[in-house]
Amino acid sequence: MYQRARSKEQINERKESIIKAMDALYMKKELANIFLKEVADLAGLSRTAIYSYYSRKEEILLDSLYNHFINLDNTLELALNEFLNEDTLVDLITKALEENIIILKIMSSNLEDIEKTTTLDALVSLKTELKKFQEIIKHLLSKTFPNANSKDIDYVLYLIITMLYGYYPVTNPIEIQRKAMELTKTTLNTNLTDLITTSLKFLFNNLK
Repeated sequence: MYQRARSKEQINERKESIIKAMDALYMKKELANIFLKEVADLAGLSRTAIYSYYSRKEEILLDSLYNHFINLDNTLELALNEFLNEDTLVDLITKALEENIIILKIMSSNLEDIEKTTTLDALVSLKTELKKFQEIIKHLLSKTFPNANSKDIDYVLYLIITMLYGYYPVTNPIEIQRKAMELTKTTLNTNLTDLITTSLKFLFNNLK
């Protein structure tokens, strides 16, 4: 029988189960085709109960994005005191992004949707974590390429942030896009690992 969460720990655990349910659904279908009832069912909640925690699916997705950015930042932050060269930095960033692939899908497909429907406090928290990501990447670039000037590092950082919006749609075309590519004999690299690795190496050449 469903029991209402009362302690802060119970509330956080319930929210985490909702976020995990949303993540599972979101990686299989588009946000427009996901309904709160589906999320509630997968999280083991009633449709009424889920409204005690979230009133919109976009709110859940924003919390998911925030959590995954924390995971991403924590992974990258662990390398700040390690010796890195170009290859190990490329590998570090590539693996960290792959482990948090949902970030890439949200940023390319639904970031504007969730930002328009959230509270200012929630958006500030998300932007703070994104700023931390940028600061960590900048620090890693400065450490790995000590001879690069700050202007070039800022430029490469800007391009990395920009590319975050493009990795997922390029490597995960929907069926109609695949069909159109076949008919027009259009070739795209749909291997995420290869695309991230190749693009980072290309950018890093500007810092040598």
